[in-house]
Amino acid sequence: MILATTAAAAALLLASYAGVAGLVAQRFTSAQRRLPALGAGPGGCGARSVGFPARDGLARIAAWYLPVPAAEAAPAPRGAIVFVHGKDACRGDELKGGSRALAQCLNEAGFAVLMIDLRGHGASSGARLTYGQRERFDVLGAVDWLRARGHARIGVLGASMGAASTLLAAADEPAIAAVVADSAFADFGQMIERQYRKLSGLPGFLLPGTLAIGRLLTGVALQRVRPLEAASRLGGRPCLLIHSAGDRFIPAADAKRLAAAAGAELWITESEGHIGSYRAEPAAYTERVLAFFARALG
Repeated sequence: MILATTAAAAALLLASYAGVAGLVAQRFTSAQRRLPALGAGPGGCGARSVGFPARDGLARIAAWYLPVPAAEAAPAPRGAIVFVHGKDACRGDELKGGSRALAQCLNEAGFAVLMIDLRGHGASSGARLTYGQRERFDVLGAVDWLRARGHARIGVLGASMGAASTLLAAADEPAIAAVVADSAFADFGQMIERQYRKLSGLPGFLLPGTLAIGRLLTGVALQRVRPLEAASRLGGRPCLLIHSAGDRFIPAADAKRLAAAAGAELWITESEGHIGSYRAEPAAYTERVLAFFARALG
């Protein structure tokens, strides 16, 4: 009787653990879908809505394309840049405000711009979040779409999870000639270990169960998503890492590790919050990014 009672209690505890961990895993792998603001995208740029498949064929990606007006039917004279947002955001909100203004400045400087909704976000088809592991195929689908239209010089600009996605994509695709990664994490496993209690409101002993169920939901071992390893495979291509000194979610130390691995340019801004650099210094940010892509893409 005692053994049966003990076994029943253990089974109940295990079921409770799995149930709570499963609820957290469901939340961690689902985006809060936000649709891009109505309209034709960044004003004054002649942006148009386009769509294309992700390279893995598992998602349909929605985007805004901003061709250079003088080169509507031809590749932009200075190359093309893909904008990639983070978790729970959408195209036009990559930098928590101001992304459209930055896109317009780059466009006016002679760059075509493609602003995408990652899978599970915006107007793109639904999917579980994998924090860059599969979202990189959305970035690669954008590269394929641009190359099919004659663009040979392609750069990417991503923020947070979008920055991780761009680093992972660039490691796989030599056609990505330059990377700007704002507020990227170096190692998802380390990041979620630091932030689990804050994000879930639950004790850390539930993390292994959350990751295990997350793998069942996504097919991806999320703790093995490592932009740091991808950064080491960029092969010397131009890379600019941007990070807020006061980022309490992903510390600036992550950017320093990524920059060291990639041999990249590093800009730590005296700003607060996650993805806070553009909001704090919009003019300096625009100047720095424009100069970087001008050097890297011509």
